[in-house]
Amino acid sequence: MHLGVSKFSGVSTTEEDITNAMDKYGIEAAFVMPQPTLENVFDVHTAIGTMMEKYPNRIFGMTSLDPWLAEEIYVNEVERCIKQLGFVAIKLHPLGHNISPLSKHCEKIYSLASKYQVPVLVHTGTGNPFSLPSLMIDPAKRYPDVSFILCHAGFAVYADEALVAAKHCENIFLEPSWCQTYMTRKMIDQVGIEKIIMGSDHISNIPVELAKYNNIGLTDEQLETIFYLNPKRIFKLKKL
Repeated sequence: MHLGVSKFSGVSTTEEDITNAMDKYGIEAAFVMPQPTLENVFDVHTAIGTMMEKYPNRIFGMTSLDPWLAEEIYVNEVERCIKQLGFVAIKLHPLGHNISPLSKHCEKIYSLASKYQVPVLVHTGTGNPFSLPSLMIDPAKRYPDVSFILCHAGFAVYADEALVAAKHCENIFLEPSWCQTYMTRKMIDQVGIEKIIMGSDHISNIPVELAKYNNIGLTDEQLETIFYLNPKRIFKLKKL
């Protein structure tokens, strides 16, 4: 989920919006990151940290910071989020940050993820060529100890490409929000259910994604794996 105002869609999401949606749809825990935004992202990070204090083991923060920032500023903020606020992942938004995942400026993301053993989430699909899922194959090969989650798994149009990336890299996982029902099922069948996690993106998309997973022929055990066991393992959540 996202907190704040998106510079692309104009969608605004507040703390109350998130917690109300979680209560409405029976969501026990959520990962929250800043929108791709024009707001002060440092303040949004702090607000997410405050949410984590208010809702322990219910809200987990993820940092999303512009890789074009000076390295010292970027590193210091990511370390603040992870070491002080307790965030559990780093987000790279090639569209929102206008940068290729292969840029030298993104190396600090992968290096920090390796140092602190947290996953890297990467927006894929819209915003090409920088958001092509295949661009994550090279970083995943060079950082085998880091889990890379392809958010939106190619956003329907590039879903097959995301599928190929996950097949070629053991440490690439798929989060197929906005993908079709049949494509989500195809991903599960071809790369294994252990590599799939559910994401909603905007909170208005929560019931849509829940309906999708509940109508593609999955067992209760498979749903538990996608909704709970996989994210708990990939994000290394010991207390959840």
